[in-house]
Amino acid sequence: MSKKILIFLSIALFLYLFDWFLNNDNENMIYVSDNDIDFLVATWNDQMQRPPSEEELKTIIENFIQNEVLYREALKLNLDRGDIIVKRRLVQKLGFLKQEEGVKIPNDKELKKFFDENKSEFRIPKRLSFNHIFFSKESRSLKEVKQYLEDKNIKGDPFLLGRNFSDKTIRQIQRDFGDKFAASLDELTTLKNDLIIESIYGWHIVNVSNIEVSYLPEFNFIKDKLLDTYLLVKKDEVLKKYTEDLIKSYDVSLSKKYSFE
Repeated sequence: MSKKILIFLSIALFLYLFDWFLNNDNENMIYVSDNDIDFLVATWNDQMQRPPSEEELKTIIENFIQNEVLYREALKLNLDRGDIIVKRRLVQKLGFLKQEEGVKIPNDKELKKFFDENKSEFRIPKRLSFNHIFFSKESRSLKEVKQYLEDKNIKGDPFLLGRNFSDKTIRQIQRDFGDKFAASLDELTTLKNDLIIESIYGWHIVNVSNIEVSYLPEFNFIKDKLLDTYLLVKKDEVLKKYTEDLIKSYDVSLSKKYSFE
């Protein structure tokens, strides 16, 4: 019996030493494969718009090896632990991986259903083109602004954003001039001149030269955009579900100081 135990322990020791030898040797072995080089060359081509020369390719491979060596040494020193930048990159990479795994290209029926359920997201917004003459609240009164309509020789004030605006959406106008000004233009259905409209800066004499009404494009005209949006939405849904399921498998506790129960 003791002899069998001795043989068993000897075999176990041999396997352990053999495994240690292989792993220890692999830690210091770097193999640069054809796929690695092809990826490096493709990245260079995308950035430089030309293939690398022989000398440049040699430098690219040397840099790859240097980065691999430094990366492995950093792992040996546990430099990846507690580093918020590394943590964010790993989270991002896992997210990308799970998103690509869980989403398939939709057929036309699925894409049309997505379009019908989200039409408001694909509506082309109303756009306006206009010019204006600005009168600052700090130096002008509304009475003086109204006088301009009778006497066009009255000079307006300089306006930082310019005088002419082309193909602006209501949201863009709201951002530049404020809610009240944008709402006044949003109400327009026909071209108008000499409109007195108040903004967050002062008063404006506005001449509207073009109005493009909001409309919903046909399904076939925006299929590419629909597909991109569909995939983004589904990828987010997949990642959210994956994360929620993962959290359920963890015992999560929060500091009592910041408990929200």
